[in-house]
Amino acid sequence: MSDQKIYLLLTDTGSMLTRTIKLFTRKKYNHVSLAFDAELADTFSFGRKKANNPFIGGFIHEDVTSDFYSRAKCAVYELTVSEEQAAVMRGYVSSFEKDKEKYHYNLLGLLPALFNKVWDRENYYFCSHFISTVLVEGDVLQANKPVALMRPTDVLEALPFVPLYEGVLYHFNELSTSASAQGLAYEAESIIESIDSDSADLYFPDNFSPVPIL
Repeated sequence: MSDQKIYLLLTDTGSMLTRTIKLFTRKKYNHVSLAFDAELADTFSFGRKKANNPFIGGFIHEDVTSDFYSRAKCAVYELTVSEEQAAVMRGYVSSFEKDKEKYHYNLLGLLPALFNKVWDRENYYFCSHFISTVLVEGDVLQANKPVALMRPTDVLEALPFVPLYEGVLYHFNELSTSASAQGLAYEAESIIESIDSDSADLYFPDNFSPVPIL
């Protein structure tokens, strides 16, 4: 079986909820999504269903080109998995999508989780809880803590993700569209944007160059 790529998208939308969570985590990015394609067309997570209402949330197929997401700061990472692992994860996510109305965002469980306390409610997830569950289901992640306590940076640190891009999401979308239109191979060196290494709290390889290679 051939290997396949999956993608981790970390974002900072600057919303009030994001700013509140950041007060506790002190991390640059506090929302995480999983994508099965390099253009991020198939990106999934748990979050708000309406951009102007953080209290109505659940399973979402994210539109990274929407106004809410496209203005967000982001970091994109790539991970190589087996074809079988990718198929299992896709199938698992599809099971949520087919019955998405029964799943809800675990807003009440978010605060205890920030203090490393589990409030596990059936059919309730927040973003990193869901992504961790998908990765465990696909036998990609062996979590060192309950998945309900996993934070976005925990997921990133637990697996050998390769950094592809950090910057504004709309710019990534433009680069992605341009690369697809030209039929170019979508690899890390073609889309890396300049990164402030002094302020970044992400984990990049020692030999990683922040200079775009076009």
